[in-house]
Amino acid sequence: MDLADSELGNIDQYSIYTPSCNISGSQRHKLRSHHPWRSYGYDPCTERYSTLYFNLPEVQKALHANVTSIPYSWTTCSDTLEKYWQDSPRSMLPIYQELLRAGIRIWVFSGDTDAVVPVTATRYSIDALRLRTIVNWYPWYDNQEVGGWTQIYKGLTLVTIRGAGHEVPLHQPRKAFILFKAFLEGKPMPTSRTFFGKL
Repeated sequence: MDLADSELGNIDQYSIYTPSCNISGSQRHKLRSHHPWRSYGYDPCTERYSTLYFNLPEVQKALHANVTSIPYSWTTCSDTLEKYWQDSPRSMLPIYQELLRAGIRIWVFSGDTDAVVPVTATRYSIDALRLRTIVNWYPWYDNQEVGGWTQIYKGLTLVTIRGAGHEVPLHQPRKAFILFKAFLEGKPMPTSRTFFGKL
């Protein structure tokens, strides 16, 4: 594993095409000083900001977090939590099967630049469920461009989001909105080159 890590280099495995977090504080302030509330796209330093923020004593107090005064800092994807969480399922497939038997509609979505939970692994996992295909793999669209690909199975829909990493709404908020809108409306992903509704 050490060899694989060294060969990977300074790549964000959760979004392989995202630049590294290397913008200084003064550069970031200049970007946001005129309209600090406006989003300028994905910020590769988000994890760093959240780690600093969620370790502030006043934030932990407001969230009623760390009430037992744990002796280590909060981190994203905590190794401590992973080490001691003993009842975590090894696979989601049995849970998917249970939900499908109950008639609950499932949508699985995956960013195509995520190397931690890659689209290929997701497709292999869904294939293991041996669900009947209703609509074969096809591109879906957002404003004249392919937004990703989708396949509809009996009870489950798989959607990929082009250009998104592990946290789809963080990387591609508009495409994530189209996905959630389609899910909530019970519609398939848009097949035409024009979106099926107003954003």
